[in-house]
Amino acid sequence: MEKGKPTKSNVDFYLLFFYSFFYRITVDLGNIIEPTLGYLFGKIILFTILPLIIILYIEKCKIKKALTELGVRKDKLVKSIFLVIGSLIITVILGLIIYSLRQTEPASAYWNTVMFLEAFNEEFLSRGVLLIYLWKITELKVAYATSILAFILAYPQHLTSLSLICVATQEILLGVVAHKTKNIIGPWISHGLNRSIPQLLMSTVFQLL
Repeated sequence: MEKGKPTKSNVDFYLLFFYSFFYRITVDLGNIIEPTLGYLFGKIILFTILPLIIILYIEKCKIKKALTELGVRKDKLVKSIFLVIGSLIITVILGLIIYSLRQTEPASAYWNTVMFLEAFNEEFLSRGVLLIYLWKITELKVAYATSILAFILAYPQHLTSLSLICVATQEILLGVVAHKTKNIIGPWISHGLNRSIPQLLMSTVFQLL
């Protein structure tokens, strides 16, 4: 590693510090604004803005270059979107199975819209920073493991439920797409639609019954 270049431990330290210190912002903003919007804006700050600031500080580069390095790019955009179609089909089917077993009432269109937008934040962190960027400064297998495990462990409620199957499957498949294309736009679209499509389909079923 060249002198002055970032290391995995540098990135891990900065991320862990900010998440430990600022994660409560998602709750606090929800209390100030409105729970769903507060969650969205809190995640924008925590999962997108703060990691971007860290990368800008470490790399000493302009925002456009940093975003490109983190997978927000036009290059291989079509390939990225095309590749996630298969992933979306698989995760939607799994989602429908899980929703049907839970017999939970589908969420509102408002919630689905906000959650689609919010999916970008999770892709930015999980695929952009913890996979594509870490891959640049460490081994690919380490970046893969960090990206997948960090996302799964961020939602401990899934560890003891069937949702873990859907979450793990999505993480692995979208990680492959991000690795092959170095583009997170396709994974974002797939992630966001995977939150919405099962809900919309289940809502249609509820109305027919």
